[in-house]
Formats: sequence, C-alpha cells, structure tokens
Amino acid sequence: MIEEIAHYDTAGWAHDVAPDGNLVYVSDRQGGFAVFDRGRGWSSPRISAPVQDVISLAPNEGRPVLASRFEGLVLASADGKAAARLTLGEIANAAVTRGDLAFAAYGTNGLVIARIGARDLSLVARLPTPGWSHDVKLWGNRALLADWTYGTRVVDTSRPDRPAEIGVLATEATAICIAIRESADKTIAAVAEGHAGVSLVEFGAAGRPERISRQALGLRPADAPHPETGGWAHGVALCDDFMFVANWKRGLAVFDINDLKQPRLIAELPTAGTALGVKAEPAPDGTITVFLADGEEGLRVFTFRRPKRIEY
Repeated sequence: MIEEIAHYDTAGWAHDVAPDGNLVYVSDRQGGFAVFDRGRGWSSPRISAPVQDVISLAPNEGRPVLASRFEGLVLASADGKAAARLTLGEIANAAVTRGDLAFAAYGTNGLVIARIGARDLSLVARLPTPGWSHDVKLWGNRALLADWTYGTRVVDTSRPDRPAEIGVLATEATAICIAIRESADKTIAAVAEGHAGVSLVEFGAAGRPERISRQALGLRPADAPHPETGGWAHGVALCDDFMFVANWKRGLAVFDINDLKQPRLIAELPTAGTALGVKAEPAPDGTITVFLADGEEGLRVFTFRRPKRIEY
C-alpha cells in the first residue's frame, strides 16, 4: 500500500517540505534548505544556507520566502543567497505567498503580512493572536492560522493592510499544522493538534470553522508537547480521500477520509526519525506521492497505492 522510494539525509533536521512542480524544497533546521530536481533523482540536491534554523518555506517561484527561527522572514535569491530580511522578534514558524504578498505565522506576532520586493520585504500589517502562531494556509481571501493552545483562527485578508479575524475553532491541545482540500462543493481543512490528534474541519457560509470529526490517534490531550517517545500529530496533508499525518516518533499515519465523520486508519509506517512535516500529491499513474520531513533522518519519499474499497 505504501512504499519508500527515496531517502536523503539532510545536514540537520528536515522540518518541512514544499513540492513545487519539478522541484521539491526541504527546510532544514541546521542546514538552510535543500532543493531537489525530480528529473535528476533524490541524491544530489542544491543546498543553500543563507540562515540557520529554517523551519518552513514558501517556494515563491524560485525565490523562496523562508521562515527562520531567529531571523524572521528571509527572502532568498534565485541562487540561494539572502536578499532581504524582515525581523520582528519571536519565531517565524511558517510562510506562504500569494502574488507579491507573504503571509507568516510568526509566533506571538500572530499573522504577519509582508510585501515582497525585488530585494526587500516590507511590513504591510500584523494581527496579534492570543497564542503562538505556528502555521498558516491560504483559502481564497482568507488565512487560516494554527495558534497553538488557542486553536484554529480564520482571518479575512481581502484588505491585506487590515486583516480581520472572523472565526475561531478551539483545540483540546495544540494547533500545530493545517492542510486544506478545496472542491466545487466543499472546502475542508485538517488540523494537526498534537496530543489531541487531528481534526477535520468545514467552513460555513461566513467562513467560520466547524469541526466535523476528530481522530485521536490513541493520544491523550493532557500530555506535554514535544515528547521524547510516542506520537504527537505535528504535520498533516490531504490528497483526494486520504489524510497523511506526521506523527512525531511514531512515523507516518494514513487515513481514509471518504467518510469525513469517521476517518479510518489504514496504515502506520514507523520511521527512524522524528516525523515533522508532510505533503502529498497525486501522481500521473494514479498513486499518491508522499513527502515526509523526518527530522534527524532527513527527507523520505513514498508511493501510496490506493486500496480497493469494498462496497457493502
């Protein structure tokens, strides 16, 4: 059902992964970031290290915007050098881009919106949140924030200079990562919530989030984050009717979410590292390619073959 097809041990801890056409970007906590060209295989990436502690990044058409633990947002040039920085204190955890705007989950700064220039990053607005913003994803003119102990927050960004919160969904533990699946009739999100597992969320007409279901993964919400052993839902990806969870020291978990109210665990794959970030995309042959940032063990790439469903 799921088979590892490539493994590359990055210099430090692979923290997140961002496929972008033929290129695959991997953020590395100690080694900057690596860029793999799929046409050339997985053994010889281009490695750039303009800053330390790159937690996440947005490819941004070859000029990636990096979320750095200590240097904030960093705009990298096409040759991998640091072209500009926007440092606001605290930890920049995640970044996404749309046009000439970057949206960052920036710790206690909340949501930060910056304009991307040829060689500069300029602050447009920031929307403080009560928690510690850890991830951000875009859905139309809205931004979804994973705000640690304060849940998933929905922000209207139709006026980038005046972002406004329009909805909140609480968590039992820690909102860490968000994945979105859009279709003609329904947009859903999956939220990795640490020891609370993963929530599946839908949005009402006004964009307010409502929980459809939660898959607990056998975890206990009261347990402390960053455990030395065991699971802790840290990353999540959606592709078609499947959900992939980076489950800390327990590796990769796969769910069938054809029934959104009752996600069904169909596979667990232990890995040697710490599963932190995951992305998934359909492949031309009908399989799903899964990219796992496996912490100290680097990047792992899997092929997932969809199981046949039995109709009753």
